[in-house]
Amino acid sequence: MWLARVIILVFCLVLLFTGMLYLRAEIYDFPAGKPFEGSHIYNPYEGLKDSVWIRANFHAHTIAWGGLTNGHDTEQQIYDGYTQKGYDLACISNYHSISTYGSGRSPFFIPVYEHGFNIFKSHCLAIGAEGVSFEDFPLLQATSHQQSVITAIRDKGAMVCIAHPDFGGGRSFEDMRQLTGYRFTEVLNHYRLSDEYWDEGMSAGRLSWILGNDDTHDMRDHFTFHRFTMVAGPCTDAAQVRQQLQKGRHYAIRTQDGVPDIGLVSCVSTGGGEYRFNFSRPADSIIIVGQSGKTLMTVKGSHTAIYKFRPEDSYIRAVAVTGNSQLYLNPLVRCTDIDDPFVSAPAAKENIPYTWTYRLFILALMTLPILGIKKIVVREPARV
Repeated sequence: MWLARVIILVFCLVLLFTGMLYLRAEIYDFPAGKPFEGSHIYNPYEGLKDSVWIRANFHAHTIAWGGLTNGHDTEQQIYDGYTQKGYDLACISNYHSISTYGSGRSPFFIPVYEHGFNIFKSHCLAIGAEGVSFEDFPLLQATSHQQSVITAIRDKGAMVCIAHPDFGGGRSFEDMRQLTGYRFTEVLNHYRLSDEYWDEGMSAGRLSWILGNDDTHDMRDHFTFHRFTMVAGPCTDAAQVRQQLQKGRHYAIRTQDGVPDIGLVSCVSTGGGEYRFNFSRPADSIIIVGQSGKTLMTVKGSHTAIYKFRPEDSYIRAVAVTGNSQLYLNPLVRCTDIDDPFVSAPAAKENIPYTWTYRLFILALMTLPILGIKKIVVREPARV
C-alpha cells in the first residue's frame, strides 16, 4: 500500500512541476505567411572576392551535467579534435550549459548552447548567448510554445538557430511557416537533411540563414568532421564572425570524407536581375531552388551557373553537387531594404487575453495533482 502511495505522490509532483513549466508560455498571433517581396534583391555574397574562409562547427557535445546528458568526450578532446582538423571555430554546445573552454584559445570564440529538454527534440541553438534560459515545455508543444522559447533565448542576447527540424517530430512544416524571430536553420546535421523545412519557412516569408553542423556526441562516430559552415573572412575576432553570420555571408557543406572538393568563389550581379554563381571547380550539377523548394534550373558539369530573377521568384538558392560534397548557399531574396533583409521581417505578437485565459486553464488543471498530493500527505485521523 505504501509503495502505491509513493508512486502516486511522485506522479502528482511531476504533473505539478510540468504544469508550472507550461504556465510560463505566452500565446501568440502569427502574421500570415507570404512570399518575400520588395524592389530590391539582397545578395549575401555581394562583393566577395578571394575571401579567406573560416571553417566552423557550432554543434558538438561533451561530457556534461555529471554525465547525465549524451556526451562521451571532454571539452579539450572536442576542441583539440576540431582544431587539429583545421577548424577555426570549434563550438561546444552542451544542453543548457555554456562552455567557455574556447575563450582565450581562439580569437573567434562564440558561446553556444543547445536549448531543449522536450521529448520530441524541438531544440534550438543559442549562438552568442549571454546566459542560459531554462524555459521549455517537455511534452507536447504548440507553435506558441515554440515561439515562447525563441523569445526567451533572444532575451538572453542570443541569435536563435532552429536545430535539426526534421528530427524527432518536434517541428512541423506549419511551425516553420509561422515561427518568427529566429536567424538560422540547421539544415545540415548528421541526423537529418532539413532543406524542406528551411524552404517551407522561407516560402512563407520567414527568412533564415543556413548552418551546417556535425552535432557529434562522440568523436569516434564516423560522421564527425563531415558537415560544417564556412564563414567569409577575413575576420580578426568573434564580433566580425558574428557580423558575417548575421548578414548571411557564409555557406554550409556536407562531405563524404570530411575533405570538401568544391568551394564558393563568388556570386555577383550581372545586371537586370541576373546573377552568376561561380565555384572553385566544375560541379556535377548546380541546382537553383526557389519558392516552395521547387527546382528552377540545373546546370551540369560546370563551375558556373547564371540565373535571372523572374517576377514570380521571391528567393533563389544554389546547391553545388560533386561526387564527394554538397554545398548549400544562402538565399538571394527580394526585400525592401538592400542593406538588411530582416528590417521588414514579420513578427509574432503576444495575445495577452489568450495568454491569461490559457494560464488560468493550466492553473485549473494543476489543482488535480495538488488535491492528490494533499490526500496522500495529509492523512485523515483514524476513527475510534
